[in-house]
This record gives sequence, C-alpha cells and structure tokens, in this order.
Amino acid sequence: MIDTVNASDKDKARFLRVFAFIGSITSFLMAITSYQDGYHALSYLLIIGGFVFASPFVIKNRDETIAVLMLYALYSMMCFLIVSGGSNGTGPLWLFIVSPVTFFIRGLKRGAFDLILLASIISVLFYFTDQFGYYSYPSHYFPTRVMLCFSILCILAGFYEYYRNKYSLQLMEQLKLNQKLARTDAMTELANRRYATECLQDKCFGEGAVFLLMDVDNFKQINDTYGHQVGDEVLIFFADVFKNVCTEEDVISRWGGEEFLIVIPTGHELRARKVAEKIHKKLAEKPFTSGQHRFHVTLSIGLYVRVVDESMDHCLNIADKRLYRAKSQGKNQTVAEVDLAKHEPA
Repeated sequence: MIDTVNASDKDKARFLRVFAFIGSITSFLMAITSYQDGYHALSYLLIIGGFVFASPFVIKNRDETIAVLMLYALYSMMCFLIVSGGSNGTGPLWLFIVSPVTFFIRGLKRGAFDLILLASIISVLFYFTDQFGYYSYPSHYFPTRVMLCFSILCILAGFYEYYRNKYSLQLMEQLKLNQKLARTDAMTELANRRYATECLQDKCFGEGAVFLLMDVDNFKQINDTYGHQVGDEVLIFFADVFKNVCTEEDVISRWGGEEFLIVIPTGHELRARKVAEKIHKKLAEKPFTSGQHRFHVTLSIGLYVRVVDESMDHCLNIADKRLYRAKSQGKNQTVAEVDLAKHEPA
C-alpha cells in the first residue's frame, strides 16, 4: 500500500491548475516589476518559471509529471532568490509557501525527503551567498530566522500531512466496511438482495444468463425441531456450499428468508446446470452438523435461462414458478425448462 493517502485524482488535478494559474500569473507580474527594478536575471528566471507553471493548461494527461516539474522549478527559483536576495532582499520569504505545496504534490515520505534536501541546499547557499557576489544580507540573524521559521513550518506541515493520511486511511476503511455491510447479508456473508439486483444490471447478465432460485426444504420444520439458532446455522451451511461450487463471476445472494439466488453470466448454461447438480450432490454427501445435531438438508431449485429483452422480474417470476414446481413434485430437485433432474434424499 502507498505510504500516503493522496487526494483524489480530480482534487489533485484541480489543485494543480489553481496552483499553476496563481504561480504563472505571479511569476509574470513579478518578472515585470523585477525587470523595472533592474533585476534582469531574476526577471528572466521568473518568465521561465511562469511558462513552466502554465504548462498544465497546454499539456494534458501528464499531471503527475508536470506537478513534479513545477515543484522542482519552484525549488530552483527559491535557490536563486536565496543567492540573489530577490527584490530588496525579500526573496527568502517565498520559502514559506514551499512546504504545503510539496506535501500535497509529493506525499509525506517523498515530500519530507525533498524538503530536507532543499533545506540543506538553502543552508549552504545562505552561508556562501556573500562569496557568490550576488547579495549580502545585512545580518546573519536574518538567514538564521528564515531557516528556523522554514524548518518549523515544514515540521508543522509534515505533522498535518501525517494526521491527514492517518484519518483518511481510517475513513477509507470505514467506508469500505460500510459498503460491505450495505451489500452483504450479515448472517451468511453473501450478497444481499439489493446488491444482487445492482449486479444484475451488468451487461454480462444479459441474454443467456442463468437464474437459479433456491429454497431450503422443510426449513420451518428444522426451526421448530431444533430451534432458530440451528436454523441460522443451516443457512450458513448452505452459503458455504454455494461458495464452494460457484466462481467469482457468479452472483450468489440470500434473496430472502430461506431463499437464495445464484445468477451465472451469459453463455454458461451448461455450467449452471452442473452447478445445480453439484449442490445437490454435496448436500447428499455431507450432512449438516451442529453440536449433537447431525442431519441431511436439501433444497429445491428453479432454473431459468434468460432470453433477449426479458426483464429481470420476468426471469425471476419464471424461476419462481419452476421452484414451486420442484417443491410440489417432491422437493430436493432442479426444474429447468422441460427437463426434470430428480435427486432422491440420501
């Protein structure tokens, strides 16, 4: 997992363009004033920086690369402002915008590395600025205060980024949990009816998709004989059987009460029939066990293959009728169109 939780792509793209707009306008305006004040080298650098900042409006679909390019262009300008002093010695004050921009673009770890590297370079430049012959600060206290304030601001911005990442991760995990709870039946951990309905809107569940509507046989009798706790365990037992015989592309859901629905994507009718057979076979081979209770459970299945332009409700209605037919003809069997596959109880 990435070490930071960066803003969403849309938010980052929006921030990048806002930053680009402000940076380019500011650079061009300062280039004009610097040129008028006689700082020609600074003026030329600001013009170059202005074009770099304006690049997101020209180059599309390369936001990540452009963001890093803009950031390092900003670093270069900061280094030049330290050496030259900027306009009337105020250049170093622009350092204070660097840390929040860095953390937003680069994230926590890479941003911290970049800022440490920048701070080291700037410290050296401050120390040797007199020897470069560009600008001489009136007192060593000014560079010291600037670096101290810059360091404090970087630390505070780093802590902010750390806690933002931390709580963003927690929020994302909570959102995933809430999404799972909204989509999942709490008891069986299968898809619930609502989520299954959403999945069936997918194009792969169009013509040729197979609906297996299933109902546990004699479930009321199981509840009356062994209690509702055992009844719940029986439903979980069925869910485990379904998971073992189905694939990830199938939709397995608790449709309501003791009723389940499996929908197999388009073009898998033969596999759907085999799935129904496997379910009956596994139930016949493996009895349900709970404490001292041990007995075989069965279910009835109504199978229907969707044809073109049929609604989901229509498919479910036919599957339900075939399920009713399976129940009325002795249970523990699958009814699919004109054929009847019987499975005698073990």
